[in-house]
Amino acid sequence: MKFLTFKNKILLLVVIPLVLVSIALTILSVYQAKSLGGKNVQSFSEMIFELRRGELKNYTELAITAVKHIYGQTGGNVEAQEQAKEIFRNLEFGEDGYFFVYDYDGINIAHPKKPQLEGKNLWGIQDPNGTFLIQSLIDGAKKPEGDYTNYIWDKPSKGRQVGKIGYSMGLQNWEWMVGTGLYIDDLEDAVAGIEKEVSNNIQNTLTLITGFALVFTVVVGFIGARFTMTEGKLADKKLQQLSRKAVEGQEEERSRVARDLQKGINQALYTTRSKLKDIAAIGSLESANARKEFLSAVSILDQTIKEVYRISGELRPEILDRLGLYPAVEALSIKVSSEQSLDVAFKHVGTENRLKEELETSVYRIVQEALKNIVEHAHSTEASIRMREADGMLSLTIQDNGDGFNIKDVMGKDGKGSVGFTDMRVRVEALGGHFHVFSSKEIGTVIKATIPV
Repeated sequence: MKFLTFKNKILLLVVIPLVLVSIALTILSVYQAKSLGGKNVQSFSEMIFELRRGELKNYTELAITAVKHIYGQTGGNVEAQEQAKEIFRNLEFGEDGYFFVYDYDGINIAHPKKPQLEGKNLWGIQDPNGTFLIQSLIDGAKKPEGDYTNYIWDKPSKGRQVGKIGYSMGLQNWEWMVGTGLYIDDLEDAVAGIEKEVSNNIQNTLTLITGFALVFTVVVGFIGARFTMTEGKLADKKLQQLSRKAVEGQEEERSRVARDLQKGINQALYTTRSKLKDIAAIGSLESANARKEFLSAVSILDQTIKEVYRISGELRPEILDRLGLYPAVEALSIKVSSEQSLDVAFKHVGTENRLKEELETSVYRIVQEALKNIVEHAHSTEASIRMREADGMLSLTIQDNGDGFNIKDVMGKDGKGSVGFTDMRVRVEALGGHFHVFSSKEIGTVIKATIPV
């Protein structure tokens, strides 16, 4: 600063506060917009799902009311039951809404959309996620107030299978389950559309604020040209420092792996060598001690090989580099299903093309961390992973039927807290995406991320 004249120092006092205030306002505005947008989207999503559930219950209660005058007759009256069947076949609501009836043994009584199912026993039918659909609906119908069931089913208007929320109530005297369902794919599309609109609004806000900041900066910028050059040099220096830190981080990671190999693998190999020497000293495998030592050495070698594969796989799955994200996630789902008491279903919609390496790695790590949390904490029996690539966005949904948790306790008041969830959020936001977690004891936990591809 000694080489600056008094005039230049005065100019710096004008330029520096202007630049700092502009940057602070930009960061603050973007942060508040993102925070408010995320909360609004989450609130909207929770509200619309709750409204849809309430709507479903009301429709079912109305359907039950429509046959109450018949149901009041003597239980088992065949003529009364036939009249009730015909009423249920003709009841519809919305574009695809209808009611279906099963007895408590799983035999279809009435199905307006698929009359060929009537008379058939569908007790063991499962949806693509492995949910025993009819059994779950019948269990819900036996409850005094009925109950909800989440499953996958055909949507006639779209000709494909989509997510659906079912609600069932019982006609206990007849041992009938009366149920219906509402599709939720439109809700997911609506939430995704709102998230996209919020993202666009944030971008517009950022552009507007940046524009104003540039205007004011340009007004006084020509006066502080020397200061700008100095700041540029400082920025370059900081970039160099960041690059060095990145390289140092890589080296630290390599050192950590080397330590793991030394402590885990080398020690095991050393022990194996010692045991083999003991065998040689004994002189014959025919003795009980020799055989015991030999088998112990073989066991340690087996564990060593497994440890090598485990460490290598955790560092970088080979299938991710070779085949890409979707095959890698599918392989991970199969691996977890085979090794844990958890049925993991994977489905993706969209192109099979490879994505950017950074995106593939981040999404894979998110899925890996989520499955780890489910296995260790959720006490789930089923989990699903759904990916959809459309309109330049990759949507990721990971859902389980576990215990659920309190969002504030785990995520913290600021939406962050747990190391695992923080890592997921950081990875998504670093790619310009959005990350949300929904959890309750009734439905388990749902992790949703949308990332531009």
